[in-house]
Amino acid sequence: MYSEQELRHAAEFRDEIHREALMRVRAVCPDAGSVIDRHPVEEYFQEVWDYPGKWYTTVAIPTGYGSRRALVEALVRDTLVHCRAAGLSFENDAFYRLIAAYPDLVCEYCIVTADDRSAEEEAVFPYRGAESHRRALHCACRRLFEEEGTWSYDISRARGKKQSSKALFAPAASEEGLNYRKAFLFPPHENAYTDRDFDRVGAVLFPGGAEGLELYRWTTDWSEYFNEGREWWGTLCLSVYDKSLDRFVVIMASATD
Repeated sequence: MYSEQELRHAAEFRDEIHREALMRVRAVCPDAGSVIDRHPVEEYFQEVWDYPGKWYTTVAIPTGYGSRRALVEALVRDTLVHCRAAGLSFENDAFYRLIAAYPDLVCEYCIVTADDRSAEEEAVFPYRGAESHRRALHCACRRLFEEEGTWSYDISRARGKKQSSKALFAPAASEEGLNYRKAFLFPPHENAYTDRDFDRVGAVLFPGGAEGLELYRWTTDWSEYFNEGREWWGTLCLSVYDKSLDRFVVIMASATD
């Protein structure tokens, strides 16, 4: 049995983790009221054998998780499943309102989530590895290209290669070709954006940082959209799956002088 003081400390620790998870949840579901946690407060203890050969009770994450981060991600996933089942509204408006403050960006963004109800979005989820990445890319093309009636494309010709998620946040000069930061900060026609702006956008798109992201880089010979960039500046096509939020972010860029 645990003392009242021990239970109070465990409850405070559990509440702290819940606040962290809820902040992540509300980035995509603002109406979420609380976190779904299958672990009662009594499971937030561990027995530790320590000097001088004695068992001690300590407040800690429940067993079965390799880290606090892993626990938070599990709580976020479970809570988002509950929110979808409850019919709560999922909003991407916060990101799109933010990105509207950057009119000189060359990058195009499309967020694909499991609560979208068109046939293509439903085919993306549940997550199925590389095939879901391709289907998310198809969703983005349909929204970004077909709605404007501008660019033709053939997704069957696109070839994706998995990359380290850290490549998404790499310095602009880290590779010879075009990467995401370089596309954001250094388009053919200069903008005044800085690394601080890049980080600000990234914090909304990927609130959990690089860990927990799965990144694919795609060839760009399958759409007219990329023709201008191929002249000299470069082209970029990325699909990013955020495991904790169960959503994709597709990022594209192509421009010329």
